[in-house]
Amino acid sequence: MRTAAPASRAWPLLPNSALLPQRAIRLVVHGRAGGEVPEALRRLCQSVQSARRAPVELEVLTGTSSPSRSDRPLWLVPMLLWPGAHARVDVPMIRRRLVGEGQSVTLLPFLGAWTSWWSLVAQALQMHASATGVLIHHPLRPGLADRFLAQLSVRMGRPLVPFDQWPEYQRLHPEAQPLTLALAPNRMTESLGEAGEWPPLLDHPLIRQGLIDLLVSLP
Repeated sequence: MRTAAPASRAWPLLPNSALLPQRAIRLVVHGRAGGEVPEALRRLCQSVQSARRAPVELEVLTGTSSPSRSDRPLWLVPMLLWPGAHARVDVPMIRRRLVGEGQSVTLLPFLGAWTSWWSLVAQALQMHASATGVLIHHPLRPGLADRFLAQLSVRMGRPLVPFDQWPEYQRLHPEAQPLTLALAPNRMTESLGEAGEWPPLLDHPLIRQGLIDLLVSLP
């Protein structure tokens, strides 16, 4: 059963082309070494495609090849949580490459800029996470991301700590429990070993289904 809201509600700022064929979606994902794609991201891609009338593809930042040119216009959707170099540099480069190939491309903001995405994460936190949980995020360069992280911490109602500063934070706050903000398993989630209490975000049913619904609702 499809539970996604109509595009006019889920994406009020996007044109609602209900009478036209749906665009294809290309999800830009980080991937692991050698271009390996975690199973959670592959399942996400398959679930969205099965509910849409258009292809859904993966563009892997760590990979060495890209999907072939689509016959349909594309939504380019960065599945990135943070305003780092991948979102600011690599994704615009991908868009320029696709346009240069003659592809019709509409680039959406990176996932971490979606208010609806963080609403899903906040709901999951309220339902499942420890009251002493601290949100652990991928380290970012100081400056550009500081305001983003400060606002997100206020919204989530929890401290945000970079992964490389977690050992010192834990030393000062031994009661704190790490809650990693990662879409799929990576070195950070594996190092902290907290999958039983707070797994990667796409392993939370509420978050996963909510994201599927949002992507399915794209025109």
